[in-house]
Amino acid sequence: MNLSSPSDDVGGALEIDHDSASLKQPHSAITETSSLSASSITPRSKSSAVRSSFFQPPPKKGKTETGLTQMRLCGNAVDPNATYRMHVAIADFLHSHCLPFSLAEDPKLAKIIEIGRTLGPHYKPPFRQDIGGKYLDAIYETNWKEQMRTLLSEARVFGLTVFGDGATIKTVPLVNVLAAGVNNPFALLDIADCTDHLSNGGKKDAMHIAKIIMPLIELIHSEPDVHNKKSPGIVDLVFFDGASNVQNAGEILRIFNPRITVGHGAEHVVSLFFSDVYNKVPEFKRLSDFAKRVRNIFGSVRHSPSAMFKKYTRLHNKGIHLGFIKPSECRMAGEHIALLRLLRLKNALRATITSKEFIELRVFHSITGVLMNPDFWRYLFVMCRALYAPMRVLRLADQKSPAMDKLYYYVIQTDQMLLKYIADAEERGGVLLTESTLEGMKSQSAGISDDDMEDESDGDNDDEEVPEESGDDDDSDSNEKQVSLM
Repeated sequence: MNLSSPSDDVGGALEIDHDSASLKQPHSAITETSSLSASSITPRSKSSAVRSSFFQPPPKKGKTETGLTQMRLCGNAVDPNATYRMHVAIADFLHSHCLPFSLAEDPKLAKIIEIGRTLGPHYKPPFRQDIGGKYLDAIYETNWKEQMRTLLSEARVFGLTVFGDGATIKTVPLVNVLAAGVNNPFALLDIADCTDHLSNGGKKDAMHIAKIIMPLIELIHSEPDVHNKKSPGIVDLVFFDGASNVQNAGEILRIFNPRITVGHGAEHVVSLFFSDVYNKVPEFKRLSDFAKRVRNIFGSVRHSPSAMFKKYTRLHNKGIHLGFIKPSECRMAGEHIALLRLLRLKNALRATITSKEFIELRVFHSITGVLMNPDFWRYLFVMCRALYAPMRVLRLADQKSPAMDKLYYYVIQTDQMLLKYIADAEERGGVLLTESTLEGMKSQSAGISDDDMEDESDGDNDDEEVPEESGDDDDSDSNEKQVSLM
């Protein structure tokens, strides 16, 4: 037997000579692999064939014209630009479909690339019907088993909580039902569509909501835990908001299972508290309306002031643009969060107002006069500080860790801080809220002469006017940062 090394390439050929016998196997030509006969190979010869693909199936052994059997080694084709080409392909995919850039760092994308290395050259992605069909069902089953495993872990000792609320998404009436345990604070049980029930003349009342939740509780009781044991009666707490239909549904569930205690969800209660504060308390409503007017000038519909503000906010935030927050009904305490952001943007706003470019515009004198008044920022800080404790309650409800002890503490602090700081706010408000200041906070746009300042109203129809003076920073800057970073 004669072994020869015909090439220095990875894709070179390894030949075996048989004197009398050959394999009874037909020769199959492989386009990407060199096919050199024994007579043409010398130790110094160089193979000019293209290296085979990594995904190419193993080559078949074939018989040459001289009666010799030739074996081929297939190596992975090395492309020096492969990394760059992959980066461009990922970037093109994200840009073309308007997807978040952070997906490039998502572990699931890395998993796709890892699995892709093991695929052959003939793989085809699944059809969209399969993705929305059998593969969606498979993912659901996998996630359901995993969330049940974590939800039921130690549930026999600590119990489980079921909570939910109604929702309307694109006119579709829904009821969301979730569960929480010590090892899983967020397990989605069901999103029930009430369309059929309502189309038959029914109502989304207490009985209907209870009928949605009771089978889910029975399903939890029938699920085996990590020890393969069922745990009937482990659901012992139900939380809803203060609406009468869901609270009555909780009472029905308590009749169904006497161990159940019905409570009010802290997050929703605090959200309603902030909604009442900013809609029924004139002082807070006035501040919220003024913040919307400031945002419209420096962060929304006025092109020149908005561009100037972007420049100065980058200077005050290490090159990062930090803009205003627009209150939204779907965001809890949105008005208060907008005021905290306004407090955070104090230095950038004052720098914009005192800049040469903005002064030359000669517009918005009333609103900028208020923003340059140090008493306004002291008043805004005190008003935000008065609601610090309920804001902490809202943030405790957002996080995914047990915080019942802190929740109780901040509820008590809310009663004490409101009495303490509201009195301080009234005192500072008496100094700030003069007739001229109130007129400036309520003014509805004047002195507009810049062609670039066309009205592109986004729903907040609040515009204003501007001063020349600057003011010194007040003595509450450090405290302002503490409140704004809650």
